[in-house]
Amino acid sequence: MSALACLRVVVRSDQSAHSEETLGLLVAKFTTAFLEVRWSWPRRFSVINPYAFLLNDPQALELDIAELGRLSAELHAHLFGEGDHEGSDVTVLLFEGDDPAMGRFAELNEDRLARAMTDPSAALPGGRLSRITPDGRRLPLPPSSGSSGAPDDAPAAPSAPPPIPTRDPNIEAVQGVYYSGRQIFVADVVASTPAEARTHFSLVDGDDHLPGDPSAFDADCVIAAFRFLTESPSDAPLYLPVSFSTLLRPSRRAAYVELLAILPASERRRLAAAVYDVPRAPSFQALKQLHEVLDPRFSAIDLRTHDPGFEIEQLSAEAVTSVTLVLPQAAPERRLVVLRRFIARMEAYKRRRIWPGVTNVRSRRELEVALEGKAPFLSGPGVCRSQSSPVGGRPWRIEQLPVLPDLVSPRPQMA
Repeated sequence: MSALACLRVVVRSDQSAHSEETLGLLVAKFTTAFLEVRWSWPRRFSVINPYAFLLNDPQALELDIAELGRLSAELHAHLFGEGDHEGSDVTVLLFEGDDPAMGRFAELNEDRLARAMTDPSAALPGGRLSRITPDGRRLPLPPSSGSSGAPDDAPAAPSAPPPIPTRDPNIEAVQGVYYSGRQIFVADVVASTPAEARTHFSLVDGDDHLPGDPSAFDADCVIAAFRFLTESPSDAPLYLPVSFSTLLRPSRRAAYVELLAILPASERRRLAAAVYDVPRAPSFQALKQLHEVLDPRFSAIDLRTHDPGFEIEQLSAEAVTSVTLVLPQAAPERRLVVLRRFIARMEAYKRRRIWPGVTNVRSRRELEVALEGKAPFLSGPGVCRSQSSPVGGRPWRIEQLPVLPDLVSPRPQMA
């Protein structure tokens, strides 16, 4: 037996600056992207209409709603901005019952649905209605403990299930990108790690911290970006991970387009793409496809490569914004050899008007070699470790690196 329910997103359209058509499109895109990440296989979902979704878990008698708790808060932030979510303009409802009842619930108009949420005499027959709170709790609706007012011949609502263990939310973090020329953090790289993961995920901490599922990681980071956009102390860009090999796979490209479409176009100047697992010589066609997908939402594109001999000469001038070398997981001397090979080619990058950068910098010696070679952009645990809020826009003296977790306030002042 599998668990089935209808998820319904209720949005106070009168509080939004968007038109009804645009609002429905945004809700559908964001909720679909959210479910693709949180409602993982073998669980499935399908779209009934822009505000209603059928959820299925073939391996459970009751749905585990822990992941759904974040949907209301994140959708609220996406549509209305950050703030107090009490009396939120976004409500997430769950109706569990038979197929005809769920179909009727999905199509209820706003007035009928509002009465069903508050008036026991208007309770919906054929199932159980709940509100999912941002912290993952299930609150029965209507809240009254009296009679449901359902018709005598209506099927009895299922009894309340035993409590379901909740899952901890993803750990969302950023790590700063340092501009050595001005001794300032100019951007942040976003990461998101499932609470049950054995190690944290990061694009700047080396191969041991790359995600096993790039598609899920990239989608998680898109969702995390909504919070960081509101928390950034400046207009410094946020770099979002994009898997090169996954994006170029025809079967996945459309999903990336849908995912990135939920990013606010108004924030394009503050968003940049960190394209990882890039080969030594990406083809012209591959770069063209990258631009087609990424340009509408990102103001900058950074290619991340493990090869210090990346064929920069094969790229046209300003083909991308930057190319970043990922230092290898290797012995210290080997890492320095790779670093020196890369910084020896700074002039080639200058001729192409493409910024070079180095990431996974881990030691003081690597930092010194990079600075001697005039590598402009640096990141990694030897520069800035994982932070819970953005550091972009903050001056920071070189001798004070690395920035340790959450030691970003008050702002250090330059001499």
